[in-house]
This record gives sequence, structure tokens and C-alpha cells, in this order.
Amino acid sequence: MAEEKIIELREQDMIDIIWGATLMGAGGGGSISSGIKLMESYKERHPGEELLVKMIDASDMKVGEYASATAGMGAPAAIVGVDFSEYAANAANLLKEIAERDGKNLKYNFPVELGGFSIFFPLLLSLNTGAYTIDADGAGRAVPALETLLLNVNGCPTSPLGLANGNNDRISVELADPYNAPLAEKIGRDICGEFGNMVGISGWLVNKDDIMNKICTGTITLCRQIGEVLRTSPDADTDMFEALKKKGLINAKVICKGTVDDIKTDTHGGFDYGTLTVTDDVSRTQYYIQFQNENLLLQRREKGSDVITNLMTVPDMTCVYCIDPAGAEGVVPRMPLSNADVKKGMKIAVAAVKVSEKWFQSPNWWDVWAECMKNIGYEGENLPYENVPVSE
Repeated sequence: MAEEKIIELREQDMIDIIWGATLMGAGGGGSISSGIKLMESYKERHPGEELLVKMIDASDMKVGEYASATAGMGAPAAIVGVDFSEYAANAANLLKEIAERDGKNLKYNFPVELGGFSIFFPLLLSLNTGAYTIDADGAGRAVPALETLLLNVNGCPTSPLGLANGNNDRISVELADPYNAPLAEKIGRDICGEFGNMVGISGWLVNKDDIMNKICTGTITLCRQIGEVLRTSPDADTDMFEALKKKGLINAKVICKGTVDDIKTDTHGGFDYGTLTVTDDVSRTQYYIQFQNENLLLQRREKGSDVITNLMTVPDMTCVYCIDPAGAEGVVPRMPLSNADVKKGMKIAVAAVKVSEKWFQSPNWWDVWAECMKNIGYEGENLPYENVPVSE
């Protein structure tokens, strides 16, 4: 049997991964600052230690081995600036106890989704425990709810789950139907609310076949490559979406480069709901991005018109990076932005980005989005990436 190929991730790799994952989070999954805070907190507790995480491809997993995802559940606006290290460790420890009780060899970590905050959880656990991270994630983007994870769409079990806060108040969720992600979401959100709109959550025990066939693989490497391009591009005026597209890293259509007119956010039920409005600096076309944590619906209103046209829905991604932070603290040009980072007056670039084809394996994939889309007032059909016109 061939030996597994081990990929070593060091501090700069992790920073690049956080940047790339924030872009691919499509407005959600947490900000760059939240991911960096997790890393800096670890460094403060381990002074002088070189950061090193070992990662393998899912194809190198062995029969009988399992991986799990650990994440933070809550409203992004509430999570910004919070050290989530203990939340993650406590939730992961609870799930490991459950796996051991059930005779399952839980050996690896992977991110439940992409995003600057979400991507760092498995890396943090690997730093703390030495466990390997699997080069994959459970959505290929960030998503608002457990039922909207690709893990659920393609038939991976959600339960059992371990939930915990920073004080190690712990709650296990073990459902009669381990695939009942909507019920797990409702229970998790109730617990999250009681824990101050933020909780660590660990679950999704999956094997090699699950990862290879049902979720997105190679995505941590992809995020590292995206982050490296954003960091090293020599020309400050480079269109980063076009640069990433030319390197074959994403399939994207640039929507606009313009100024944020407004971003309205209402936090309730553990979610940030809102609308980001941006006006193209050249055409003066106005674009609206409706979100529930993550960007769900992209709309357009031409200059001088009262008609708003729906352009694209999830699962394809509406992604944003900063051109000019307009004085926003901690934001620099070319930095990918979550919705929690966007401020009025910023100049940003917006693009439609094609999601993994694994999203369309199940015939009922659109059904999981019904509740989220209804929450933002949209009850139409899916509008895919292909529906977006190429900008001239």
C-alpha cells in the first residue's frame, strides 16, 4: 500500500488559507480577522512554537477511519473579535467521547464550510492535538444552516453532534434519524441563542467514501492558492477575480467595481439578515446582495430604472474583495470581505463565482434552500451562475 502524502501547512500557508477561504465564503463563514484571532490566540498560549499542521488528501484515509467537522455556530456580527479556541476544543472533545463510545475511530478533522473563521477550526484542532486535517470541506462555500451544507444535500449524517461554549457547558445531540439536519439546526440554534449567539459545534462523522464522493475535496489547498495570489500580485490595480480565473482557480464573472451605498443588517435568531447595496463607479448600475449570513441573492437595477432584476441565487457564490477600505480599520486593498466587514463608503469588487458541480448531484438540492430564500422574500426558482451576463 502506498504511503500517504503529507502536506505541511505553516503560518504563512494558514494566513493565505484564511484569506482565500474568506473570498470563497461568499459573504459568510466569518471574517479574516476572526480567523487570524484564533491563530494569534494559539500563538500567545504557545510562545516560540513554530506553527505546523499536517494535512492529507482524503484518498489516503484507510477503511474504518473517520473524520469530523468542528465549527462555530452563530451570528457573524456577534463572533467578530471573539477567541473561539475553547469553544472548538470543548465541542470536539465531546464528539470524540461519543465516537469512542460507539466504536468509531475518529482520526481526522476537516472544515464544515469555507470562510475566514470556519476554515481555521480544523487547523486549530490539529495544532492542539496533532491530528491530521483532511484537504476537503463540507460545502465548497459558506452556508447559513446545517441543512444547507453539501454534507446534508448529498446524504451524510449530521448527528451525533457535540455543542459547547467557552465554559465547557456541553450538550450532545443524538437524533433518532441522524440525517435530520433541519431538526439538528433548530436544536443547535436554540442552544446557540442560550449561549449568547455563539457556540462550538462538532459532528458529521464521515468516512473516506463520503468525503471523496459527496463533498468538496482539495478546497484547503485551493484556498491557500487563492490567498497566495491575493497576497503576491505585484500590481495594485490588478482585477483579482480575473487573475484567479486566469490561473484556473475559480470560474468567475466580474459584476461590478463600485462604492458601497449602504449595508443594512438585522441580527436575530442567530443570523445576520440584510442587504448590501453597491453602485458601479462607471455605469452607475446599482446592485443588491441579499444575505442571511451568506450572500443568497444577487440583484441589479439599471441607472434611471425602477425595475430590479434577479440575477443569481445560491448555491453559486457572490464574492467580494476590497479595492479601497475608505478608512475602515483593519481592512486593506485586495482583502476578501465577509458581510460583517463591509462598511458604507468602501470601494469593492463583486463577482459571481461558480460553485462545485457536486452541489447538483442530488435531485432535491434546491429544496434545502427554500426556507432561507423565503426568509429574504424570494420564492422563485434557482438562478444559476450561467444566468449572469458577462460584463462588457
